[in-house]
Amino acid sequence: MKTKNKQTKFPVARIKKIMQKDEEVGKVAQATPVVISKALELFLAMIVEEATKVTVERGAKKVEAYHLKHAIETTEMLDFLKEIVESVPDP
Repeated sequence: MKTKNKQTKFPVARIKKIMQKDEEVGKVAQATPVVISKALELFLAMIVEEATKVTVERGAKKVEAYHLKHAIETTEMLDFLKEIVESVPDP
């Protein structure tokens, strides 16, 4: 029998607590916060990967806020974050 590894990088209990703060959310299944934690992990990995590409393209040694901004502006899937990063100044 294969054992499932439910170890996540984000605290499942805190995710569940945040979900339950919404009055429209009733009971939360045990697996739901685990899945959300994994989705958050993959989402952040994608953003960091895109920002790293921008950093390498510009020849910089460390990732700066404007690298993240450029990655969000040039990645279609991240369009919903444009309003958040529009105030970040370009170099």
